[in-house]
Amino acid sequence: MPSINPTINVVVRNRNTVLFQDKVSSVTSYNDRGVFDILPEHISFISIIKDSVVIHKSNNESQEIKINNGVVRVYKNNVFFYINFES
Repeated sequence: MPSINPTINVVVRNRNTVLFQDKVSSVTSYNDRGVFDILPEHISFISIIKDSVVIHKSNNESQEIKINNGVVRVYKNNVFFYINFES
């Protein structure tokens, strides 16, 4: 039976530390094609990202992390962001 409030596992890190790690309802970011969302059970993919990562938490709150660029990898309901901060 599917979960009532499905979530995805998200890890956001830079080269030094983990900046965020938790289960969330979705994530939004940007690549050369524009804005995109990652939802629970999303298909696997890798993309170069830019501008920001917006984490949509299960309690209807959002957290935005401004970035210069980075890479996102989605695999088996896990989302890994490897980012460079905006200077």
